[in-house]
Amino acid sequence: MWLEGFLIALKPINLLYLLLGNFIGLIVGVLPAVGPAFGVALMLPFTFGMDPVSALIFLCAIHATCAYGDSITSILMNTPGSSISVPSCWDGFPLTQKGKGGMALGIAAVGSFVGGFVGWLLLVAIAKPITRFAIEIGAPEYFALGVMALGLVSLASKGETLKGILWACIGLSISFVGGDPITGLTSRFSFGVVWLEGGIPIAISMLGLFAVAQVTNMMEQGESIIQVKSSKDSVLAGFWEVFKRPATLIRSSTVGLFIGVLPALGTTLASVTGYLVEQKYSREKAEFGQGAPAGLVAAEVSKGACVVGDLIPTFTLGIPGSITAAILMGALIIHGIDPGPRFMTSGSMPYAVFAGILLTQACLLLTGISVAKYFARIVFVPNAILAPLIVTLCFLGSYADRNAIFDVGLMILFGVAGWMSGRAKYPVVSMILGILLGPLVEVNFYRSLRIGLGSYAIFVTRPITVVLLLITFAFMAWPFVSPILRGRKSRDVPPSEPEASWAGFVAAEFCLLILVLLFFGLIQWGSWQYSKDTGMFPKMVSILGLGLGIYHLLILIPKIAARHRKGVECEVLKTCVPPWLSFLGFAAYVLLFYLVGFPIATAFYVGGAAWIAGYRRVEILVPLCLVTGGCLYLLAWALRIPLPEWNLLTYIW
Repeated sequence: MWLEGFLIALKPINLLYLLLGNFIGLIVGVLPAVGPAFGVALMLPFTFGMDPVSALIFLCAIHATCAYGDSITSILMNTPGSSISVPSCWDGFPLTQKGKGGMALGIAAVGSFVGGFVGWLLLVAIAKPITRFAIEIGAPEYFALGVMALGLVSLASKGETLKGILWACIGLSISFVGGDPITGLTSRFSFGVVWLEGGIPIAISMLGLFAVAQVTNMMEQGESIIQVKSSKDSVLAGFWEVFKRPATLIRSSTVGLFIGVLPALGTTLASVTGYLVEQKYSREKAEFGQGAPAGLVAAEVSKGACVVGDLIPTFTLGIPGSITAAILMGALIIHGIDPGPRFMTSGSMPYAVFAGILLTQACLLLTGISVAKYFARIVFVPNAILAPLIVTLCFLGSYADRNAIFDVGLMILFGVAGWMSGRAKYPVVSMILGILLGPLVEVNFYRSLRIGLGSYAIFVTRPITVVLLLITFAFMAWPFVSPILRGRKSRDVPPSEPEASWAGFVAAEFCLLILVLLFFGLIQWGSWQYSKDTGMFPKMVSILGLGLGIYHLLILIPKIAARHRKGVECEVLKTCVPPWLSFLGFAAYVLLFYLVGFPIATAFYVGGAAWIAGYRRVEILVPLCLVTGGCLYLLAWALRIPLPEWNLLTYIW
């Protein structure tokens, strides 16, 4: 059967669809705010006339290559294409700044291939036994898994455990806005704003917290992304960096496969957890966040393993392992195939699909290595040019989600929050993790209580749940216990951080904490307006957030006074474009977006932002503005995004 399956997968027509899927997936993956689910869903209608095997190979190729395309922008520009590549930013972008962007892209390509290959081995070898175990996982275990992932923010926060938990609570509270997973209420915490009744799209929050905040920093720093003038960088060096860490490969593959097999957890959780687990046990833990190859290897291998691993419950049980897998399951149904046991017993078809998935991984490796060196050159483009181009893609991506200018403004608001969080040394990743896992944690919390007839004892009477919660507690307690065990006193400010630099951002942290308390107060007030089933969990999260916020505010006030008495002056950054001017430019872009349409607004914004940032080469700037506006208009037309019309004429008329 395997021989027949490979012969079918190697047919010229299937190889053509395989290459086409890899090309489309790479392009879609690089675009911000779209990701694999968007790419697969976009191409699904084009498979209606295909053979089922060809359609699945085509869609699986898009799925896998999108995940690698996401990593390209994460590594080179610190702007993840979707949430699944957020951990790739943490060490991938610092490597780029050190002049090793090509090596980082090589690590991403090889790591994705290794993870995908290991996932493929599991898919064809031990899929059924593991999916039987996944069936036994109930709501309490899923709740404990979500809490454990949020507890791991103590590692992502580099020792600032309470800051990480506080920002995770903010993310959870943001996830409460919109639909209630239990009662079906669709306007929870919308406070009368129509556009909030459907919830805050993850793409909007992610684009703001990462992309817009990063663009603001790029405009502030000036010059280009890369911080060195010359370096010995090679894409092929990524091969050695991956394979010389066998322990990392084993740990990350295991994490990615385990999370991939469990339905509905998704690739984002796999990449985050794989990174954090490696940070805990790696010999290079001190370098994590500063350009550690091990961190990037862990994130990419976990992601690659989960991309294939989440197909296991999809194909064998008919239970989607992720949103993208759910779309692939829909493709099976459209082509008259029942996902699950019937698919696994449908002759040579599953073997042909599995062979196509393996060929996809090989094609991904070749594609990644061949195009990486060309993408790596983007780091030498001046920030005055690159940053406005990223902003235009972000604006188009945020508008495309619901075709609403309100979402563009919401993205800018998240961008301000992300920039302020970075200045105050609060981990944005914790907030993102809370937003992503909020629905999973909340719905399984309520389901667990119903299974336990309202008793909280269900969380401490099931062995797997108890083990997961104990692991979470250990992770959260370790930063506080370890200094005591080592005979040292814990410090709030890392010793390596200059006092003047810390004092320079005290005002930002103080203002941020005041806004945080107001936010949690609003959530707490709103939660009392709903029934117990709807408002209980938000009450618990907001109370915890209020407590942590007040605690941080109380320990901050005496430090402000002490440093004021010492006369410590704030560090003045050498800026190219002040942040306030960048945010003002975003607002002007939104206004032009609405008044004169997207192409003209884009041309004006790109030219104006580059000019203000100091780029005055008119012979390059003018064609760039025109080409950018025209290309993005064609992209919007191809994706069928209804852009705003020229409303200025309406007002004049």
